[in-house]
Amino acid sequence: MTRRRSSPGFRHGWIVDSFRKRGLPAPDLAQIEEWITRTHSDGALLEKVFSELKTRSVELALSSLGLDPGRLSRDQLMAIVGPVSGVVVDLPAGQTVDLIKPVLSDLLFEEISRETDPVVRLTLLTKDPWRLYALLLSDLPPEKILSSFGQDRQIALGIERMMEAHGMSLPRKELLKDFKEARAFLREEKARIRQEVLKERQKEQHFHAWVRSLWSDREVRRELGLRPSEFEEWVAGGQIPVVLRIESIRNGRIRERRLFDPDTVMKISSATIERWRRGRKAKVREIRRTPSRGRSGTRKDPGGDSSPGPD
Repeated sequence: MTRRRSSPGFRHGWIVDSFRKRGLPAPDLAQIEEWITRTHSDGALLEKVFSELKTRSVELALSSLGLDPGRLSRDQLMAIVGPVSGVVVDLPAGQTVDLIKPVLSDLLFEEISRETDPVVRLTLLTKDPWRLYALLLSDLPPEKILSSFGQDRQIALGIERMMEAHGMSLPRKELLKDFKEARAFLREEKARIRQEVLKERQKEQHFHAWVRSLWSDREVRRELGLRPSEFEEWVAGGQIPVVLRIESIRNGRIRERRLFDPDTVMKISSATIERWRRGRKAKVREIRRTPSRGRSGTRKDPGGDSSPGPD
């Protein structure tokens, strides 16, 4: 490995001058120190400096077109810088632009040419960086590049030029027609989605209102005048139907909340309740009449344990 030389040519002043004489923003001392630390030879440092010169030359050219490089991600910027010839470090911004536009055209072609669906294509061309690349290819004045309104014609012109550069045809009129149809479709879709959202919201509101209208155990018992045992038996038997069960966890235990439809409860008449009670009493009497296990034998005589006397 080649050792780093200590000659003045690789000191801070030389690196700063290499940027300034090309009209490029110079790195600060902290950046230069980082480059020196990360490289292990003079050759590697020179490559790093050259790479940064190339990147900043491309950024300067993009700025001259009206595109703020800060709007691009690092990957998007490097996709432009990579294919550009290294001669840009010694070219004025105007000539660098001539080298950048074919790269933008290739990137845009790779992304757009695959799409034939008007909606998908419109969606791509209304998002950066593809929108910006199309506008740059249309030679839109720099002060209008970052505007987001009324740019359909310029975008269509940029796409038309891009397709022509790759030996294909996509006339502006056709593309503008696609834009119009795609926007109409998207408006209809947004309206449909809004309606669906509104319906779902109304359903949810109606559901919550319905839940609030239901009666609890206590309300049903109070309305029908039932004892707790009667209520539990007739709920378990289905005579008093539960329309909604809500489970919750309190203190680590699952609790169930039963809810009842007031209209259904109000249809249960006093006569019906009396009939249920008579049936319940009859069932209790039947159970009491039925001997239980261990009680079917003859009851013992209290004196039966006495020992018999002698003969």
